Amino acid sequence: MKTVSRASKMLVKISGFAIVIAFSLLMPTASNCATDLVFIRTLKSSVVEQEHLKTATDFYGLNLKVVVADSASDSLEISKAVQRKETLGVAVAADALAAVNQDVLLRSLHRERVEDIPLLILDVEPYVDPMLLRAWSGGAVSGCSRVKNPIGAQYLFGRSEGLTLQLTELQFPVSSKDFSYLIPGEKSPLRSLISIRDDQQISPMFVAARVGQQKVFLASAMPPNGDFPGGEDIISVFLRIAPEMMFVRYCAREFGWHALHHFANFTIDDPWLRQPYGFVDYEGLLEEMKKHNFHTTIAFIPWNFDRSEPRVVSLIRDHPDRFSIAIHGNNHDHKEFTDFRSKPLNVQVGDLKQSLARMEQFRGLTGIPYDRVMIFPHSIAPEGTLEALKKYNYLATVNSSNVPQGSVKESDDLFELRPVTVSFADLPSISRYSVAAPISQEFIAINEFLDNPLLFYAHSDLFAQGINAFDGTADKVNTIEPDVQWRGLGDIVAQLYLVKLREDRNYDVLAFANNINLENTSGRDAVFYLQKREIGQQVIKAVAVDGQPYAYRVENGFLNLSVAVAKGQRRHVSVEYDNDLVLASIDPSHDSAVVYFLRLASDFRDIYLGKSRFGLAFIRAYNDHNLKPWQVLGSLSVMLIVCMYTVYRLRRFASRKRSMSKGIVKCSAPN
Repeated sequence: MKTVSRASKMLVKISGFAIVIAFSLLMPTASNCATDLVFIRTLKSSVVEQEHLKTATDFYGLNLKVVVADSASDSLEISKAVQRKETLGVAVAADALAAVNQDVLLRSLHRERVEDIPLLILDVEPYVDPMLLRAWSGGAVSGCSRVKNPIGAQYLFGRSEGLTLQLTELQFPVSSKDFSYLIPGEKSPLRSLISIRDDQQISPMFVAARVGQQKVFLASAMPPNGDFPGGEDIISVFLRIAPEMMFVRYCAREFGWHALHHFANFTIDDPWLRQPYGFVDYEGLLEEMKKHNFHTTIAFIPWNFDRSEPRVVSLIRDHPDRFSIAIHGNNHDHKEFTDFRSKPLNVQVGDLKQSLARMEQFRGLTGIPYDRVMIFPHSIAPEGTLEALKKYNYLATVNSSNVPQGSVKESDDLFELRPVTVSFADLPSISRYSVAAPISQEFIAINEFLDNPLLFYAHSDLFAQGINAFDGTADKVNTIEPDVQWRGLGDIVAQLYLVKLREDRNYDVLAFANNINLENTSGRDAVFYLQKREIGQQVIKAVAVDGQPYAYRVENGFLNLSVAVAKGQRRHVSVEYDNDLVLASIDPSHDSAVVYFLRLASDFRDIYLGKSRFGLAFIRAYNDHNLKPWQVLGSLSVMLIVCMYTVYRLRRFASRKRSMSKGIVKCSAPN
């Protein structure tokens, strides 16, 4: 009877599992939420505004629907597009205002029992009829004017709940010689979201107003592409399209791609677990982390796997909320992951395997876990090496550049707005930022506004003036975004996904990594429809949820699965790729005399040489200029010879002085 009972229970479990799999496979994965933004323009309108809107809608996962209006007879087509339940926002090019029936459009924007659809009027120039601007803004804007050759111009953000957020009251220098601004009207108040300050005069450029109950935004033409400092980086790109980005985010809200949390990390490259390591005082650093609320990852060189001091091991193992370990190359013998002519791919793959074997030895010896996140020494590897990282189930790579050696970054603005990309080998490649130079609060604020993780790094020499050297950066981040969570790189990568609400109140998920901690922060149970890009050559060995095999599909270059997550709970999704890795067969020992002496030289450099000004200057030159091993060894040899020669000369000098002193004494002695 017991056998029958057990068999029955097993059959029930198997049947239940089969039903879950079938249900998962049958459930739709395409988003069914309201995700459209309508753009009304004329045939003659500049395409620049459409491109800016396209960047913003792509960033937040909305569809851009373009409607051409050249006469009032197009009102029916406009109404149909705007009245669709999928529409979240409407933008109108300023030169199309005369061709749009205002009353009809405002009626189309109205929604019963919910807030009306927001309206944005873009690219307002001085030639736009002031009467049209007064009518469309409810009297808040009476015209547009242009200032040429401004003096000391600055770009200012205002304060508006739900709009400016982390950008509130920030200011940036602008080098534009020609910009447009909006002239405030007298009948209706406006709220300035972005302004230009020119020699103490503040002129609004992006404003919010009301026409009855309708919320209307107006934006003057932004300065040209080259008029923001810094070239094509995240700050210049964002400032150029700030009104569109702010408006689309405001319209999309939960229906647009967003991160569940804000994350930050600080990484120190090279140290092994020795107290102290150069200027890194682990005990002092722990106290600073507690006072200023940040987390430090040690970018650990696997060659050092068996050199840890018990005192530091205990400190790190006992404080996982403050310390974590990531992988920093293998031997760290200069650019060990470089172009394939200098070092063939199969040799680099061997280093990747040995790196994991050594880190497993490290974990066994210390009891400290490590994150399978590769921080390449000196510079990121070629794309072929990133393919190998994915194959051997590394989680991500984090470097000062997210574009592999020999590859060309994408030229569109969208690429600059996120520090993570899976465009190369489908592996998350994430940018990090050196704190050797001060990090501006504007840079931090823009990244926080965009839900980007902030990953900072430094070397031991950062702390030459004190173990509190990172406190100021941590304080800036915590002030601009009080809810930021400081975590290890592995934790951040596992939550490196975006979600957006569907019309059925479930969620779409855009995942980047092969290790995902799905979290349901809503107040209800929900199904998460997860997509992860899969267009590489790697073969998926298994997909698991909470450690159990799980059904999935690969279609149109994406891995798809749906996971039910109870409110307030988490579920862990892992994707494992098939490979030939057998850790037990890999020798972790120090098998190269050159690497052995190079690592000893590096220890001497960081631990002892930095105690002098000359030595510290040498370390910073090494970090800044990526010196090659022979240059390091040669420089150290020269320095050693100079030191030996200096000691020799000092001893000769001291000996000569002693001899002269004795001679003087003899000469002055009485007969």
